[in-house]
Amino acid sequence: MQDVSNPFDDSDAVHKLGPLAERSSGYKSWLLGVLQGHKCHRVLDVACGSGVDSLFLLKHEMEVVSCDDAEAMLSYARAEKERLGLKDWEVKRANWLTLPEDIPEQGQFDAVLCLGSSILHLIDKLPELALYRKCLTNFKKFLKPGGLLLIDHRNIDSMLDRGIVVNKNVYHAEDTLPGVSTKTITEEGVTLRVDIIYDMLVKEGDAATNNDKIEKVIMPLAPVHVHKFTALLKEMFGPKCEYSLYGDLQRLDNGNTADVAYFQHVVHE
Repeated sequence: MQDVSNPFDDSDAVHKLGPLAERSSGYKSWLLGVLQGHKCHRVLDVACGSGVDSLFLLKHEMEVVSCDDAEAMLSYARAEKERLGLKDWEVKRANWLTLPEDIPEQGQFDAVLCLGSSILHLIDKLPELALYRKCLTNFKKFLKPGGLLLIDHRNIDSMLDRGIVVNKNVYHAEDTLPGVSTKTITEEGVTLRVDIIYDMLVKEGDAATNNDKIEKVIMPLAPVHVHKFTALLKEMFGPKCEYSLYGDLQRLDNGNTADVAYFQHVVHE
């Protein structure tokens, strides 16, 4: 049986990863530009985590419903909702595989976001990718006709093919990853997953002591090449969809992906 547990439901790991870390200006500009460029107003954030992206969009007067299956992450989002008095912000616990049952009566949205390099933490089996098919089917159910899906993931190609992690600070204002490594896990010649090992810079004490230390956090990822994920998206959304691939927030038109840390997929129905 496949393990569909959520690695972000470990409160200790979540704390080390810095759940409320500020996003980079480049990421915020890209996200807002894509959504506003397609006149999106009502957004479903299906991998909201601590709510950082949702809060950013709420500040830009978008209507946001946020959900995640990691209670350790949602606790931060709920605390921010309470602290900021955001009574109209809906924060729900929901699983991608049972999304229509978990958040019924929400209607449809201009955009569905599955960001934060979240999707590949759900370990799926090649070549069927049945779990991802189920997730994408559920995401589509919440999209209005002509709606937008934004989904991203790390560059798994470099880990599988070259054994290295392209380590760039794309998403966060402050770089807290002094080192990243990878290990491919196989069984009887079959690749089961890719473990990514973060050397996290964890701050301790107060600012006066400037006492930092390095701690390791291991996160499992599905061994899915970007061309396979792209093909799956196009298959699930059909030949009439408009598809764009970004690498580190820049349009990828030349096929050169060797130096990319994160891929962003934008699918317009």
